[in-house]
Amino acid sequence: MTACVGKIRLQGLVAMNGNGEWAPDPGNPLYFLVRERRVALPLYPQFGTSPNGFYIPPRWVPRSYLKQMFGPGVEHAIEQYVCPDRDLLAVMQLFRAQQQILFNYKIERGPKVAEVEVTMPDGSSKTQEIWNDTVVGFNKLGQEVVRTTVEEPTFERHEDHLNSI
Repeated sequence: MTACVGKIRLQGLVAMNGNGEWAPDPGNPLYFLVRERRVALPLYPQFGTSPNGFYIPPRWVPRSYLKQMFGPGVEHAIEQYVCPDRDLLAVMQLFRAQQQILFNYKIERGPKVAEVEVTMPDGSSKTQEIWNDTVVGFNKLGQEVVRTTVEEPTFERHEDHLNSI
C-alpha cells in the first residue's frame, strides 16, 4: 500500500464491535476524523450503504451538490477543516506521511508559530492559531512509523546551485 502523492489519502483500519459498529478508539486517526470530528463523510448516506471509504468534502463545490452527495453533515465538515483547531491540524499532517496503515497516533505539543485570518464559508472571518506540534503515527505493533510537524521546513539552495537540477 502506498500513500497518495497528492497528499489527500489516508489509509487505515478501525476496530469493530460485534454488532458491526465502530468500536470507540479515540487514538485511531480515522476514528478521530470520521467519528469524533465528523470531517470525513460517506458518499450518499441516504442510500444506507456502509462505505469503506470516507471523504473530506471539497469546499469549492456548490453546497446543494455537496449536501446531495454527503448529507446534512457537510456544512459542519467544511467548517471544521477550513479553520482546523490545533488537534485537527496535527492529525491532518498524517495524510501523505507514511506508507503503512496507522492504528494509533499521539500529538506532542509545540510552540505557537502563527495566527492567520481565515475566511469562513459563511463569509465571516476567524483567527486560526497555528502551533508547531509534532504528530507521531504508530503501526499495528505500536511501533512508530511516522513523525512529522505541522510547520514544514523550508530548504534554500545555495546560491551556486540556484538554477541547477
